[in-house]
Formats: sequence, C-alpha cells, structure tokens
Amino acid sequence: MIGFDETFEKQCGEYLAYLYGLAERHYNDCADIDALVQDTIAVLVVKVRHGERVEYPKGFLAAVLKNKYNAWLREKYKAELVEYSDGVFTEGYDAFAEQEEAEHKNGEYESVRREIGRLIRIYREVIVRHYVHGQTVEQIANALGIPRGTVLSRLSKARDQIKEGLENMEKYSQISYEPKTASIGIWGSSGLSSEPFSLLRSDIEANLLYLAYEAPVSVRGIADTMGMPCAYLEPIIDVLVKGELMGRTPGGLVYTRCFVQRYENAFGDIPAQEALAEKYASRVWDIVWKHLEPLTKHDDFAMMSEKQKATMLLFIMNQMLGNVLHKSRPDEGNTPNQPPERPNAGRWLATVTVYEHGQETTIPYDGSGPVIVNYRPNDDGKNLCQMFDCQSLFGDAHWAYGGFKYKCSLRSILRFYASFLPCDVKTDNNLLYELIPEFEKLHILKRDADGEIRLDIPALPYTEVMQYWNPVCEELKKELFALLSDDLRSLWAKTKNRVPGHVDEAEYFVHAGAMGAYVKAQLLAIVNQKLLPYPVVVGETPLIYISYRKKEI
Repeated sequence: MIGFDETFEKQCGEYLAYLYGLAERHYNDCADIDALVQDTIAVLVVKVRHGERVEYPKGFLAAVLKNKYNAWLREKYKAELVEYSDGVFTEGYDAFAEQEEAEHKNGEYESVRREIGRLIRIYREVIVRHYVHGQTVEQIANALGIPRGTVLSRLSKARDQIKEGLENMEKYSQISYEPKTASIGIWGSSGLSSEPFSLLRSDIEANLLYLAYEAPVSVRGIADTMGMPCAYLEPIIDVLVKGELMGRTPGGLVYTRCFVQRYENAFGDIPAQEALAEKYASRVWDIVWKHLEPLTKHDDFAMMSEKQKATMLLFIMNQMLGNVLHKSRPDEGNTPNQPPERPNAGRWLATVTVYEHGQETTIPYDGSGPVIVNYRPNDDGKNLCQMFDCQSLFGDAHWAYGGFKYKCSLRSILRFYASFLPCDVKTDNNLLYELIPEFEKLHILKRDADGEIRLDIPALPYTEVMQYWNPVCEELKKELFALLSDDLRSLWAKTKNRVPGHVDEAEYFVHAGAMGAYVKAQLLAIVNQKLLPYPVVVGETPLIYISYRKKEI
C-alpha cells in the first residue's frame, strides 16, 4: 500500500519501467505507447495526491493500462466509450462482458492487419507508414520520392481494398488448405546454383507457377487464393522472376514462363505406347546388338560385371531412343536448336509437373533425367569425369539422394564415385564414406569378395567413348529412327496442348507429354522378353553411367 510521501516519486520510476515492459509485451500495436504509459501513471499520481491509498499499485496500474488500451481501440474503430475501472471490481462491473468486447475488437483489428498484409507493396507501404507509424502524407511523399497526390491515391485504393477484404473474407480456394506439389524437369543444362531446380524450393513456388499459368494475374489475386499475405509472397515471386520461371507485365501482373502440366497428363496414351514397345522390342534389340556387340569385346567393357554390362546397354538404348523420340516430334523442325540462355550460366527450357494434394505417383514410367554432371577442376575446358544419372523404374538414383543423412551436391557425389576409378579425382566430402551403406542399397556401390568397396555402375574412359562408342551410336540412332519414326509421329499427334503465349518457346510444348512413357516402356519390353545377354533386376539396376579421363601411368 502506498501514499504520497517522499518515497513515492522514486517508486514512480520503477512503475514506469514496469508499465513500459507490460505495454511492449501486450499492447505493442498501439501507435503511441508513450502516451498510453504516461496517461496510466498519471491516474495513479492523481489518486495519491488526493490522499487515496492504493493497496496493490502494480495490479492497479495493469488494470488502468488495459482500460487505456481498450479506450484507444474503441477510438480507433469508432466504437462506444470505454467504462473505466479503478482496479477494484465494483457492483455492476461485468469483467466477462468487457473481456468479450475487447476480444471482439482485437479480432476486428487482427482482420484489418490481415487485409493490410494482403495489399501489394506500393499500397501496403503507404498504409503502414500513415496509419501504423503516424507519418503525414507529406512525410510519406518525401520518404518514397513520389508526389503527394500519388500518396493520397494509394491510401484511398488501399482503404477500398481493405474494406472489400473485410466484407468478403471467404476468398480462399482449396489451394489454401490443400496445396499442390510439383516437380521440375528441363531440356538443357542447369545454372551454376542448379537453377531452375533450386528455384522450386517449396509448395509455395509450385502453387504460384500453377496459379499464374493460364493468364497473368495480380499478386493480390494470388494472395487471396492461397490465403497468404502479399508481404510474404512478393519476395518469393521476385526470386522466380529473377530466375526466369516467372515474368512480370509493365502493369505489375505476374505470369509463368515455363510449361506446366498435370501429373496425369504427363505420359500420354500409355497403353498405345506399351503396345508399340511390345511390337518393336525384338527389332529394336536386333539393331542395338548389331551395332554394340563388337564393342562389348573391348577390354574396358569386358572387365565389367554382368550387372554393369546390362546397365551400360540399357543406358545406351535409353539415350538413343530418347534422341529418336525427340527427332520424331511433329514440330521437330520448329523447335529451337538449343535452349535459351538463362541467368547464372544456365541454358534450359523447364517443364513443371503438378500433383494434386496427396496424389499418389503410381505410374511406373515416372522418372527424370539423365541429370548430367561434370567435374572440371581447371579452366582448360577438360572434364576429368562426367556422370549421367537417370531416375527410373530400373532403379533409384538422384531422387533418393535427398533422403540421405547428409545433403551433398551432385558434383560431390560424382567425385565420390569417380574416386573409385583409375583417374585423378578425389572426393571433396569425406562424410560420403559414412553413406556407403545407402549407396549399397541403391546398387551403386558393392563389396567384392575381399570386402572392398567397388563401383557397381558402368564407367568408360573418354578415349574409349570418343573413339568407339560415339561413332557407333550415331549410326545406331539413324537406323532406329528409320524403324520407329512413322509410328512415333502417329502417337505424338494424338496430344496437342493449349499452351499460353507467355510461356517461353510455347510452340515447343504443344505436344509435350504425348510420349512420356515410350522410352522406358521399350526398355522394359526388351528386358521382359529376355533379349539382353545379361540378367536385369528391375528396380536394382539404376541407369547411371560415368565417363572419365584415365590416369596416365
């Protein structure tokens, strides 16, 4: 209990510190905390000067501070005047009613703040400066370097949008609570920081690309659909625009620059492709074996295990059939010779495949690659090693690396693999040795009879590849194209996508997804008909191949 004596003024300093702490913790949305605290301490001073005694001063001050804050809220929202309490529950005082009313007002204020968060940057900035920080129109104009009339116009539009938002709070679509997911593939080569793969960091980016695909849209429209504030979406959109997965119109609308397809539309007519694969399995294999059988007698191939030999043949067929498939597209003559240049040394066209919330990826031909990784330690343009890594039904590869205990770049993984070969490449991450059991599960590494770890995927020296395999593969492609092109063109023509004009190289994607199953279906048909001279275990034969510069002895 205190009275007005010589110690009171000293105690006021303590009470002020207490009130400021309380206000900053619970009422920091008030535009003028100083006034809130000073008005509160003044009530105590007046009481004490009039000779009244306060039993519990901090409790009293807390109650007055809350009343002052509620008064500020009511004034802000033009509500009824507050009923003050002196900290003692007098007869007729309804604490529950006041708490309920305060919570209601707080809820209204939170709704306004949520709508402010939805405003795009140019409107949000002026509304926050004016109403939250109390800046005048002139101060805002000077700070932002814009005319006074522009500030007034933006304030007016911001208020209209806030009002509209408060009147219609049920804007969120299903995407807001069941977001879509996506994966990305490219034609070409990624940037130095793995762009565009590194740009698709979460479901947020996936849904942004999906929502802005059909036509340019406003950021606020996206925010309303996703149920997220513009303040959080704008930096993400800026990154996507800079990375060229998205673009922005002069008027501020945003649009998707890559091709977007639904997962279920990414493979075309699967039964028709499987039928074609069965029809041609024997003839395709005869052509392949005619060209490659002489190369299997070379020392580097002959020293491989049967599993490595099978992988090498499957990999070559995968590459050759992929080339033939691409060349047989109806629009092949109109496609760009190479993908466009991108930031950070990339050169690519991207396809984003969208999955519904919780959608199972049950199509067996789902996969990606080959992802091509080079290791070039010097600036002389010479690779020491190169990896082609395919994710497919034949075995897990780069998709599985993300589940490892340690996150490693594909270049580090390539160097780790190459360290088991007779070349001048050493691993740059010794933690990978701890992951050897994981690579064994993927059937990429194995232990020999002596317990030594060996590479269990095919690898050939550059000299062997350049002198023998590449020339043979060129002849192989020509003969396979002559055999398959007519039937492939017929299947290609069955799919014709409507691609928005703002998509980069839109014409290239008109037939995208029409033949997403054929290449793997053809390999599977050859394996199932037991045409290969080596055994293949589907699911345990990842299609990974390494070429390397052999160490000079």
